[in-house]
Amino acid sequence: MVAALNTNQNAVQMVTYIGNHIDDFLIEYKKKSESSFVNYRSSLNKVFKDLIRKNEFKYISKEDIENLNVSVLKDYFNGLYDELNKDDEPKYKNATINRHISVIKELIRYLKNWDIITYDLDKLNLLKSLPDKREEIEMIPFDLAMQYVEYFSKDDQGLEKSLIIKLAIETGLRASELLRVEWSNFTEVEDGVIMKSHGYNKGKGNKEWIDKISKDLYNELLQLKTIGNNTKLFTLTYKQLVDIMERGDKLWNHTDINYTFHSFKKLAVTMCYLNNGNCIDSAMKKARHSNVNTTMRYLRLTNLNVTGIISAKMNTSEELYKTASHELLLECLEEMRPEMLLLLNNKIKNKASTSDYL
Repeated sequence: MVAALNTNQNAVQMVTYIGNHIDDFLIEYKKKSESSFVNYRSSLNKVFKDLIRKNEFKYISKEDIENLNVSVLKDYFNGLYDELNKDDEPKYKNATINRHISVIKELIRYLKNWDIITYDLDKLNLLKSLPDKREEIEMIPFDLAMQYVEYFSKDDQGLEKSLIIKLAIETGLRASELLRVEWSNFTEVEDGVIMKSHGYNKGKGNKEWIDKISKDLYNELLQLKTIGNNTKLFTLTYKQLVDIMERGDKLWNHTDINYTFHSFKKLAVTMCYLNNGNCIDSAMKKARHSNVNTTMRYLRLTNLNVTGIISAKMNTSEELYKTASHELLLECLEEMRPEMLLLLNNKIKNKASTSDYL
């Protein structure tokens, strides 16, 4: 509809409100999927509120949309990418920003194709989507993870840096969760120490988390009290954790894989899966996932360098290890990946505690 808007006492500017056309755009998606409709409406509300300072579609004008040129949109989405939350952690996921980009581009194309606005659609191609970081994050190998622990223990705030990495490998907690852990989250029990969320220190999606660590690891953590960390375990920032991973990549990474702090979580989940007889339920609980498909992405076999297993089995006797000499067996074991040896040692330890083998 068309409405008159007084700009000063002597002039009247005609403003074309196009809220009904925006509603039509959204209705087309509602016909296809209710969830798409909700997500698209949410994205438009976000962009309009931030850039146009209007909360209702009915007050959005033709001129408002035309003023959202590519330069304005590019600066806005770069700002969302750089924005950090109170934990110095990225506030928005790349997937969320990409959805906002996609929705506003589709709306502009829709309005232009219906001759509702004037806009250079070719310029929209300059608005690029961000990479999906979730798919880029790989599990860090156990031996490399321990290199991080050793190297950064000698760094400034080395005790905190080495122990936060150890706790990440052990628990699979995210960086933001670990940075909030307090001594009140720990409860000693007979066979270990329980870690449990409470108050504001919950997990992603405001979920409770619980884990259990050994008393030996807890005693290592208690060293943090000797440097004055009497409430929270860590005084590090998210930016410092990012710096650790970037420096580690430069020091040891000779591949195209860029590990992030989340790579330690993937290691924790994978080791839990293997250490519990390939139990997906155990891995899902360790990861605190509500969707098993998310856990399955963590457990991609390519992360474990397992390929061609059928061919390997056909060409190798299943009884070979039984006939190998003790010296050869030890030599082969020493060349296996550290996480595999850890699983073997745990199996030996468990067997020994319930039998007369040792």
